[in-house]
Amino acid sequence: MAFDGPTSFGLLLIAVGLALLGASYRISRLARDYRARMEALLDLARKPLDPLDIPAAAWNSLSAAGWQRVRWQGSWFGQPVAGELGTGSTASQKPDAALAFELASGDDVRLSIEMVHATAWGENRLFAEHLARVFVLLVETRLHARTEALAAALAERAHLSLYLQHDMRNLAQWVSWVSDDFIASDNDSRMIEAARRLRDNAPLARERAQRLMLALAKQPGIASAQRMDLRQAAMSAARLAGFEPEIVGDASAWIAPEQLARALDNLFSNLASAWRMSPSVAPRLVLRSREQNGGAQAELEFHCAWRNDIMPVPAEKLFEPFASGRAGGLGLGLYQARKSLREAGGELSAQQTELGVCFLLRLPAPAPAPAPAP
Repeated sequence: MAFDGPTSFGLLLIAVGLALLGASYRISRLARDYRARMEALLDLARKPLDPLDIPAAAWNSLSAAGWQRVRWQGSWFGQPVAGELGTGSTASQKPDAALAFELASGDDVRLSIEMVHATAWGENRLFAEHLARVFVLLVETRLHARTEALAAALAERAHLSLYLQHDMRNLAQWVSWVSDDFIASDNDSRMIEAARRLRDNAPLARERAQRLMLALAKQPGIASAQRMDLRQAAMSAARLAGFEPEIVGDASAWIAPEQLARALDNLFSNLASAWRMSPSVAPRLVLRSREQNGGAQAELEFHCAWRNDIMPVPAEKLFEPFASGRAGGLGLGLYQARKSLREAGGELSAQQTELGVCFLLRLPAPAPAPAPAP
């Protein structure tokens, strides 16, 4: 069947016009949806969300735009963090359907974010990718805001003042525990027992008080590393915190006594409430030495199973400064314990287990003895 030229050309123009009209309608609808989702994302910037809570808050907008999975992992003030939303399969994803981002804020926070979309190209993917980049920018901005706020808060307190503040609190807490022991002594035998504990702990408390007075007088001693018996140091710090631990194994570390004492005092004083409320369950501390990363390390490991009303802080936030779970708490004890150990070349970490939270202290092992002269 033949068509004359003008008629065919007219039909072609109509077909092209209808196609363009349909495409413009589809693009317009996608743009309206994109704008609504973008406004929902930007609205999150006005909310006081924790950086790690933003993925869940943004997931409705992201999944509606075709993102099948968002996965993140990294380190949050020394603690591992990870999460995943959606069910997209890595095995079935199309080439170029995934986006990956690396975020960092200072030395304390690092996050890797991976996002998988249903398609690798097209208008949907174009709009969805813009949403994804705004989402990641929102997370990164909040990360920087959090760490910069912490840096500003820490800058308001001198490095020494932070330590002194918590050292004084630890000493005051010891005085409070001693007072409680004597108040509860309703007969001579309990009074004698409390007096014996005071006699045993008085030299340790006196040493801490002298260190405080020197620091307050701006005459702090020069911290020099030396061989330290971890069993003896841990037992002393535990008794000063008011509990008697079971210690298994032996290990020596190479650290300044002041740094080790401050780290253990801050650590045990934060955890002592749980153990003092259950005195029949003695904390079990495990000491050992091992080769790691090409060098010798001393390790101290123990578990603490506290109730949520004693320490209602998630494991990934245990060492975040000012994140206290106790009424009146400063939120600096565990942060300073970790900081003291890191300044000495060691590390303090925690991990949630079936037995509770497992704390692991790593310290440099004693320096090797110099070789004898020939």
